[in-house]
Amino acid sequence: MFRAATAAAMAALLFFLVGTPSPAAAGVTESTSVVFDPGPKNRCFGVVREPESVPAATTEDFHDTSGCGPLDDRQRVDDRCSSRFPYTGASGKACPAWDFVTYNWTREQFRKYPGYDTQVWGSTGSPLTLTMQNNATGTTGCELREVAFSYHYPSSSLRRKADGATYHFSDGRLKVSYDAYAEQTGGFSCEEKRAILTTDLIYWVNDKLNVISVVHFNPGKFLEPPNGDGVMWTNNCANGCRLTVPGQQISPKTTTRVTVDFTEVAKKYAAYLGGDGIPARSQIEAVQMVNSGEGTDLKTQVSNASVTLEPLTP
Repeated sequence: MFRAATAAAMAALLFFLVGTPSPAAAGVTESTSVVFDPGPKNRCFGVVREPESVPAATTEDFHDTSGCGPLDDRQRVDDRCSSRFPYTGASGKACPAWDFVTYNWTREQFRKYPGYDTQVWGSTGSPLTLTMQNNATGTTGCELREVAFSYHYPSSSLRRKADGATYHFSDGRLKVSYDAYAEQTGGFSCEEKRAILTTDLIYWVNDKLNVISVVHFNPGKFLEPPNGDGVMWTNNCANGCRLTVPGQQISPKTTTRVTVDFTEVAKKYAAYLGGDGIPARSQIEAVQMVNSGEGTDLKTQVSNASVTLEPLTP
């Protein structure tokens, strides 16, 4: 009935550019951004819609290629992007540097009420503010609705190493930071009072996807209280491990700097991640900030995001 590991978080799995895990190499020796566009600062984005029954984004959908030029890089070239994203730069075709991901919203519900909206404030080259409006009040069936900001798939969004290998969760201490804002309105019309903002990490382990969701905003007290280990929800590693845990909390209508040390989270909850939360082969597939609700209106904003691997210390 509920999905603690959000459907939007599975966009990287359903999208055709799913990464293939590669052997892990030596870890990083200095702080390393694993995304091409931290911030983000460039208007080089598209939309992915889920689930599969909802038509996927096309070149006619909401997108912006005006800021892709500054991101031209041979590592970002992917010939499969032409049907997905209408951009070809000096180095070749490239997919979005980041995406909005929606779940259970159709093209016709964009900027409608009930419906969803995504807005980008700021000019290319300066930190952008991304607004995600998830207006589910008045929808029928109490279905889960989501709007997310996503760095995903090792191609035009997630960086690769100099030798072309993908980054692994085990390559360093993985930290995600960003300025977060959340505001829930309209009360709750469903039994599950879900209006949450989470930071999600998705990574491959043994050809399956693990998903760690860290909750920062939860006015409806959804999935509370946690169990004795502090876990709000787990799927007990059925077809990949999915875990939802509480994290740094933010106050409504206040912009707050949020930081998640996913390495510490994985170590703390290793028993819920197959016994080894960070195996050597653990390819990073996506990092997302997810606005998730049922029967309510939730506005979230993200800006100044960073996704880095820091050297591991003994």
